[in-house]
Amino acid sequence: MSVTSGFQCVDFRQFYMPYGGVEVRPTKKGVALRIREWVEFLRVVELINDAYPDLGTALPCYMEGDHANQMSALQCSECYPFLDTSSI
Repeated sequence: MSVTSGFQCVDFRQFYMPYGGVEVRPTKKGVALRIREWVEFLRVVELINDAYPDLGTALPCYMEGDHANQMSALQCSECYPFLDTSSI
């Protein structure tokens, strides 16, 4: 995420380091929110946090015990939702 002077927006974007480069560059993957959209986004996040407090303590699936080895990680239905596990 970045906030750049000269642009009235908050930018959520994936960045990468070019091979042999010294400066991180942005990719096309991302979204820029205008300031009023950012304010609305924060309001909605607060409403969601109030309605579902358990989301604040939720852990991503890779931090739970079921990713302890490669086979169990490959069978994760969150990481690979369309994987046919009958062949594994």
